[in-house]
Amino acid sequence: MANTIQVLELVDEAGNRIDFVCKRIETLFDKNDGITDEPHRHNYFTIILVKDGSGTHTIDFKNFEINNSSLHVIYPGQVHSFVTPDRPSGWVFNFTSSFLASQQINNDLVNKVYLYNSYGDTPPLYINNDQFIVFEQLAQQIIDYYQKENEYKLDALGALLKLFFINSANLSCNIYQNKPPNNLVENNLLIRFKKLVDQLYSKEHKVAYYSNELSVTSDYLNKYVKSQIGKSAKELIQDKILLEAKRSLIFSNISNKELSYQLGFDEPSHFSNFFKKFTQTTPKNFKLENAVQS
Repeated sequence: MANTIQVLELVDEAGNRIDFVCKRIETLFDKNDGITDEPHRHNYFTIILVKDGSGTHTIDFKNFEINNSSLHVIYPGQVHSFVTPDRPSGWVFNFTSSFLASQQINNDLVNKVYLYNSYGDTPPLYINNDQFIVFEQLAQQIIDYYQKENEYKLDALGALLKLFFINSANLSCNIYQNKPPNNLVENNLLIRFKKLVDQLYSKEHKVAYYSNELSVTSDYLNKYVKSQIGKSAKELIQDKILLEAKRSLIFSNISNKELSYQLGFDEPSHFSNFFKKFTQTTPKNFKLENAVQS
């Protein structure tokens, strides 16, 4: 039977909740005698900037190599494990949505790093040498300000983090789109669509609902989303439902019947047919084959 996955909160060494923390990866490696994470999820954001390293980073059931000069962004709720057999070098930044709000950093800026990816597809961004110098300088400035005690510490951290995400978003656009989108209205449409899906995937499965909310036709929304991410609006909704189903099957003890209703299906059989169509296996078999061991 699957175990309930651990959900980590951002706390200091005394167990008090905090909104921002940053560390060197080397420090974490030495403290833990290596980094061999068990799958877990956070209720906060994490940035891992790897200068030198190797191993495997698993995010939402997909394995990615940990390479030199790479940027890993983990969003709240994502299931991940970061395993490095050899001592890496780099930086880790953890921060909450409350910190973003207090520093007037819009979540849309953070989400733009993987705006053009489907659900569950958040691979590392590999950075060339010239670009990495910029990220390294920002990371070191964040560490320096974090270790200081002055009146404007949080303002400095917020400003540097915002600049870090601006560079990350631009890097992502260059990697996935070759150039930033020119039509800001349409770019905003994709942002608003994904935000609605995040909020309503368990209740609304039809493209028509979302297109009506966004004041466009279903045909236009399907074609536009596909032009941006290679999948239609309908496929993106299905990807989100499937990802949440996999998370629940592996990391909770919810029954298939309960899960089907939780995900907005009228009948458990409809959920089972949906799941098997995209995974070629039943929810029960998927859970047994991927159960987290004690």
